[in-house]
Amino acid sequence: MASVKGYLMHLLVQIFIFVFMWKVVALKTLGSLCPDRCNCSQRFSSGLKAKVLTVNCSYQNLKNAPLGIPSKTQSLFLSGNRFLDLFNKLPELPQLMELDLSNNNIKRLGRGTIFQNFSRLKVLDLSNNKFKTLFNGVFRGIHRLERLTIANGNLKFIDERVFEGMKILRYLNLKNNQIHSIAPEWFLDMINLEILEIDHNEISYISSGTFSSLANLLNLSLTNNQIRGMSDNAFVGLHKLKSIFLGNNYIQHVPSAPVQSLKKLKLLNLDSNPIPLLYTRDFVNLSVVELSVSNSTSLTLIDEGAFWDLPSLESIHLQNNYHLQFIDPEAFIKVPNLRFLNLSNNNISAISQNIVKQRTNVQISLSGNPLLCDCNLRWIKEALDNSSTVVFIESDNLLCKQPEEVSNTRLQDLDLGNMPVQCAPVLVGPVNQTVEKTIGEFHIFECRAFGNPSPSVYWVLPSGKMLNDTTNDIHIQMKQPESFVIFHLKPNDSGVYSCVAENVLGQAVGAIRLLVDSIDINIFPQRVSSTFVTVVWNGTARNTYPEYDLLYRIEGEKTDRYETVTVSYIFRSYTINNLQPETTYKICIAVKDDEGENLKLSCTHVKTQDANFIMQGIQTTSNVAIAVVLGIISGMVIIICFVSVAARKYRQRHYETPQKSLISNMAHGTPPENVSSLIVTRTEPCLEQD
Repeated sequence: MASVKGYLMHLLVQIFIFVFMWKVVALKTLGSLCPDRCNCSQRFSSGLKAKVLTVNCSYQNLKNAPLGIPSKTQSLFLSGNRFLDLFNKLPELPQLMELDLSNNNIKRLGRGTIFQNFSRLKVLDLSNNKFKTLFNGVFRGIHRLERLTIANGNLKFIDERVFEGMKILRYLNLKNNQIHSIAPEWFLDMINLEILEIDHNEISYISSGTFSSLANLLNLSLTNNQIRGMSDNAFVGLHKLKSIFLGNNYIQHVPSAPVQSLKKLKLLNLDSNPIPLLYTRDFVNLSVVELSVSNSTSLTLIDEGAFWDLPSLESIHLQNNYHLQFIDPEAFIKVPNLRFLNLSNNNISAISQNIVKQRTNVQISLSGNPLLCDCNLRWIKEALDNSSTVVFIESDNLLCKQPEEVSNTRLQDLDLGNMPVQCAPVLVGPVNQTVEKTIGEFHIFECRAFGNPSPSVYWVLPSGKMLNDTTNDIHIQMKQPESFVIFHLKPNDSGVYSCVAENVLGQAVGAIRLLVDSIDINIFPQRVSSTFVTVVWNGTARNTYPEYDLLYRIEGEKTDRYETVTVSYIFRSYTINNLQPETTYKICIAVKDDEGENLKLSCTHVKTQDANFIMQGIQTTSNVAIAVVLGIISGMVIIICFVSVAARKYRQRHYETPQKSLISNMAHGTPPENVSSLIVTRTEPCLEQD
């Protein structure tokens, strides 16, 4: 038995020695076969997640792949060289699985002859090159590709079927290019794609079904584009998507409808977008665990129920929104598992205790805000002094801004006994400012207030009338007591709108001055007669409306009734007929609002010519016509005379010496008997002419 064990041990030792010696010989052989200016070794590849035979020829000022690359090479690095193209520049490497061609000067890739010999390729990096287009067929032959990176380049256009056959691709990086739009056809074969990164491009809109083929996508990143809008079905088909990044775009409203189809979504990031307000149900019925709407220069208010029915939501990031002043006490409805709320570095003076009511183990970051340390923050002071289920992170940085007597004092250093239990209202939101709008636009009036007891808020119109639910019409609509909107603004909507907040301890009033200006269209007369006027109009806003009305009436008449002519926006002038001579008219260009009322954009005053002006015009026209006719007749007579004289001189030049003709004919053998007849025949026209 011992001899058998000894034999087996001896055999294992021999095998180990053989393998070790084989590796040593292989490495020595590999080193001897390595091309000049390259490094060859067995290295771990993060892209392949394995140790592979690697040839590194990066940053060697090469224009072609060097000769002598081992045929068994599995990973080849040619980054940082001077390749201008790849035609006949790469050797045939049947074992190649990873190819790095980044940081070259490649200007074109062609249509399918470059990579056709790399059938086992799994990782390809073409970043930091200069080609602008990917043509169909360029990746022909590399259907085993798992990772493709084309970042930091000049890529503008991608043919629809460029990625055809890439059914194993799991990672696609198109960051930092100049792509303007995304075609759904790109992804038809990418049934296993998990990560798609198209950040830092020039995409402005996401169409319906753009990603519908990507059923296994887990992460989608579209940050730093120019996205202004998206279809309600933009994300249909992304059944497994867990995270989506839409930061640093031009999105002005939370894309509530598009994200409703993302049933597995855990992270939604909308940072650095110009979203002015989070409305009720902006975030509703989602499975998200983490939400972020930070770093916005536009966000000012968060309405009641903005976060609604989010049973899995644990973290909300609302930091660095430097204009955010108000979060409604009922902003979070049916959000039972909220654990972390980041409100740092905003413009918040107070928050209601209702935000954390009936929630346990909640952490709040409120540092870097101009806090109003009166009755509105008494509950926070109590939480700091006593053990509480609410924890304020960085409590040392909670500094009072108001009232003035405690300015720059830490909240935790205040005496709770000096903080009132009740206080008068304090207004927050976009009040006490002047708003300039253009005719036809709309404006939303927003106003909020803090206080204890909670104040009631209402608006007073420029007419002095209090705005309430009965004021709703097609022109003015209330959204809630603190907010209303005026559609299709008119100049007479200009004025001061007052927001009033009241409770038993007092009243606070804020005002918004609204100025409504006409759009840039100017009308003026071009031609004036006794019975008609031709007017023209110009300006940068001529195509703002589909049609315009020309209004005109006699100046000074008691009635305000205008005659109306409707013209298309493509017109730039119009002649108004059937006017009275020697009469002053007021002529305006206008548009109709939704109530059918004409909104005048520009007006001019014109006085028509007297009645004699018509006859003068006719007389002048007649004299000119007679002069023209006489001129034509005279010209024709002169031409006829000139032609007659020229013809006469021409004939005289040929017939004034008939002897020359006679001698010429005799020299050519003309019979004498025909000479006399020839002379007679040729002289007859002259006799007739004479």
